[in-house]
Amino acid sequence: MATALTPPRALSPIDAAQLHFVLRFSFGTTAAFIVCEYMGWQPSVLAPVLTGVLVANLPGSPPFKVGIALVIVMAVCAWLAFLLTTWFSQVPHLLFGVIGLIMFLAFAGLAQAKGQLPLTLLLICFTVVPVVTLTISEWAGMFPGMLVRAMALGVIFTWIAFAIWPLPSPKGPDPGTPPLENPALAAALGVAIVLPVMLIYLMLGLTDAIPVLLTTVLIVAKMEEERGAVSGVAKLLGNLLGGFVAVAAYYLLKVAPSLTSLALITFLIGAGFGSVIVKGGPRGGGALVGYNATMVIFGLALLKGPSNAGTWGSRVVQFAIACTFAVGMMMLLMPRLRSRSR
Repeated sequence: MATALTPPRALSPIDAAQLHFVLRFSFGTTAAFIVCEYMGWQPSVLAPVLTGVLVANLPGSPPFKVGIALVIVMAVCAWLAFLLTTWFSQVPHLLFGVIGLIMFLAFAGLAQAKGQLPLTLLLICFTVVPVVTLTISEWAGMFPGMLVRAMALGVIFTWIAFAIWPLPSPKGPDPGTPPLENPALAAALGVAIVLPVMLIYLMLGLTDAIPVLLTTVLIVAKMEEERGAVSGVAKLLGNLLGGFVAVAAYYLLKVAPSLTSLALITFLIGAGFGSVIVKGGPRGGGALVGYNATMVIFGLALLKGPSNAGTWGSRVVQFAIACTFAVGMMMLLMPRLRSRSR
């Protein structure tokens, strides 16, 4: 008996938009990472992390002026942080007083739901650049340029990814931090979380501060007043999961080390996390933090090599400690902040 061939079922608009988001996220982050690895632009993890942040948070392709503006904002913030660190390097208490004041103003702006992305870039620069400048001498004068290059690559591959898969993101933009009646308290909380982590890395002379500081800033910058506990725990779990995924990806790459294998593994990592990020909510935010942790630890593993496996493996523990501190402070102090605001 002959059987009629049934045509494949067409994807619904929502399913098609979700597929476009996952492919867009996977392609953009993978392309940025592979280009940096191929060209030897270290740290290669900055570009895919920034690309992932842009693709995950933008509902559509950013206009040309917006993309250029993001690169300019990153350049101004990065070089300003470097110049201030250089000028006040002999007066550390004054340096950290200035950094704390700038962070306070940035967190106060975030607490009033103003300029979320530019202020986040400002916080990234003033958190990471001073520590790197004072602890890694060979990167001291080059790191601001590395950040600008990473942002430029992130914007370029975001444009390319949206050009290939143009359907807008099916999830709405994540709710930003609601305006608080007393943003000064929220700003003080943000400074109280980030500044001690910076001081610890400087006092101990640790040279691997970039991934931990970057993750801490991205977590604190997304403080969500009404569901801080749920979102915080999701980010903590995503961070721990990302560390284990990075270790597994590194040993999987050792089976067949090549640029093609690296691209395939990176694409699969992006697709796995992207399929959760596209759903939004606390799980989506936790998945984005997990992806950032995965790529940072994976990239550092490739940079350090197998002889330093213990060194980069310890970064999983550093991630967990910093993330636990940030989330714990948010869960402990945010309820008091809400009661004071009311």
